[in-house]
Amino acid sequence: MKRIIITLSVIVFGCANMYAQQNETELIRSAFRLDKKAKVMSFMQLPDSSAEKFWPIYNKYEAERTSIGDKRIKLLEKYSAAYKKLNAATAEKLWKESAAIQKAEITLREKYAGIIKSSVSPVAALNFYMVEDYIATAVKNALYTEIPTTP
Repeated sequence: MKRIIITLSVIVFGCANMYAQQNETELIRSAFRLDKKAKVMSFMQLPDSSAEKFWPIYNKYEAERTSIGDKRIKLLEKYSAAYKKLNAATAEKLWKESAAIQKAEITLREKYAGIIKSSVSPVAALNFYMVEDYIATAVKNALYTEIPTTP
């Protein structure tokens, strides 16, 4: 998991730093996805029959989750840009956007846990939910350590 945090730090630096080129950012994201998938695979330890059902579902989940991650990064960029000149209206707008992103993340994870429960097993659904929650927490921790904390 330390490797994920290191990879995320690189992603945060690349995304927060507007000088990074798009293809470099995409390479970093691609490396993160591969590392993340390996961690999920190791954690899930699915038998072949279950893995055949699980991975197509997981790939759809990842496609949807990526857009939520992009929204989180854009929100943090907005926050960093507005940080020194925050006013009440901007502050409220940003925390509401943050809450909406968090709700979307949980809703998506719950949706796919239900699909996995029906298609694979309740145990696989729980394991999916827990590993994704753990990784999401690590991602947020890495991202949030890069933003300003006092005006």
